[in-house]
Amino acid sequence: MITVAVDTSPGYDIHIGSGLLSGVGERISACLPRAKTVAVITDDTVRALHLEPVMQSLTRVGLGPCSFVIPPGEASKNGAMYLDILNWLADAKLTRADCVLALGGGVVADLAGFVAATYQRGLPHILLPTTLPAMIASSAGGKTGIDLPSGKPLAGMVHPPALVVADTDTLKTLPEPVFAAGLAELIKLGVVA
Repeated sequence: MITVAVDTSPGYDIHIGSGLLSGVGERISACLPRAKTVAVITDDTVRALHLEPVMQSLTRVGLGPCSFVIPPGEASKNGAMYLDILNWLADAKLTRADCVLALGGGVVADLAGFVAATYQRGLPHILLPTTLPAMIASSAGGKTGIDLPSGKPLAGMVHPPALVVADTDTLKTLPEPVFAAGLAELIKLGVVA
């Protein structure tokens, strides 16, 4: 495993390696020792592939996990879904000591991060990116937001994560065109740098 310390205010760590999803509960407990409940937000595709080991890891360390599953794709990053998730968090009685965990690609990360940034004026959130673009772009920096009918992403804010756990094994489940798009994003970032 490689750990990259992101030197922002507040700073956070990015853990990169194989087989990390099954130990995410321990990492969250170490990062957020006051947390009692972890609200996992994912999409239907990622739920089928990766949710179970995450939920088991959270339960094993005594973090009460609950999950909210959205339809996959950019169309889910909207105001109606945002409000549905806020109401779900309120019904689950999350407190400011708890956290939101985004398990998925950029859409899930943007939406879950915006929810975390605004629920009770800000909860910590954890990112578990499952696509290459999410690992190299959306999981760094803390940009969050949703799309409006007049454009994207017009509503959002910067809310850095408390922790990023990038399990490279999740990349094995990507369709080839999605992985290729991630490589193109990586090349673009390299050229810009």
